[in-house]
Amino acid sequence: MKPSAQDDFFLAPDLVLLNHASYGLASRLVTSHADRIRQQIESDPTFFLGSHLTEHLRQATQTAAAALNLAPENTALCPNATSGAAALISSLPLAEDSVVVALETEYSSILRAWEVACTRVGATMIRVPVQLPFEGPDQLLFSLEALVPGPVTYLQMSLVSSSSAIHFPVTDIADWVHRRGGRLLLDAAHGPGHVPLEPLFWGVDAVFGTLHKWFPTLRPVGFLWLHESLAPHIKPAEISLSWDSSDLIERFSWPGTFDPVPRLSLDTAVKQWRSWHEQKLIEQCQELADHAVDLLTSVGARPTAAPSHLPPRLRGFVIDGLSVADVKGLLQEAGVRTWVGPGTAGECILRLSTHIYNDASDVETVAAQLKEALS
Repeated sequence: MKPSAQDDFFLAPDLVLLNHASYGLASRLVTSHADRIRQQIESDPTFFLGSHLTEHLRQATQTAAAALNLAPENTALCPNATSGAAALISSLPLAEDSVVVALETEYSSILRAWEVACTRVGATMIRVPVQLPFEGPDQLLFSLEALVPGPVTYLQMSLVSSSSAIHFPVTDIADWVHRRGGRLLLDAAHGPGHVPLEPLFWGVDAVFGTLHKWFPTLRPVGFLWLHESLAPHIKPAEISLSWDSSDLIERFSWPGTFDPVPRLSLDTAVKQWRSWHEQKLIEQCQELADHAVDLLTSVGARPTAAPSHLPPRLRGFVIDGLSVADVKGLLQEAGVRTWVGPGTAGECILRLSTHIYNDASDVETVAAQLKEALS
């Protein structure tokens, strides 16, 4: 870890954190700003959580939309990616003759939510496996053609898969599902602050995700973007006081009593993230991720995707010959925090995410631990 990291974050000095992609990390600057907002709210909650809060949340939504290059009128903030997905799944029409297609690499709670919704109405759900390493769109399109025989109502996929860290070719899949008469719903939890969002160019109908993974904001804060044809119809999963509003931002502004501070401190997080870009720090993170691929490949790990489908700062590896428990144990003993878990075929997957507090010694520690265990 870079010594200067203590200036920006509260990280323990002897910790190697290569798991930024799971929970993100709020910076000292943002938490200081958030504390001031929270103290103001607590000085008079009746006033500061009153009617004018919606306008402050509208400003926060506009800040997020500008940072993500999304139209603010089609964007709403929500607690997290799960709540954004729940709003979509509970609002979209689903009937007995509906067909929902989902990639097996989807986040498990999203898959479960679709299973529950399909079971409730008797709809068909088809789960499509993704072979590792992922080589490109032809591989996935072949599986879709083989497993999905007819029309599609919705296809659920990720911009970047959570566990396997694959940057998927969204446009190719959008073209396929539209030819089948369906809509494409995109989980972009690993997009904001990491991979630019272009839903209209891609042909996506709805996007949900989080901002607290790659921006240095407090957690949780999520977002939902909707194609203009869907915006009037998607409502929060919880029926709150603002549920009936015709204004998308207002509709998602009050999910019951909640902590608005993560949303209200977004402006500071976005400014700091932009300053890191200007200083070329984010660019260095990608270079470090490339270095991690070279190092871990040299000791026997296998990248989960071809180079063209590797996300900038999130890299997954299949670790042959070791169990999930083995890899978790050896890295924890070395003071390293990463994500380790099973792939859809039961293989052991190690996922690293690099951030501005990391340096070459961090990924070298991981490579050394794997080399010793594998040898």
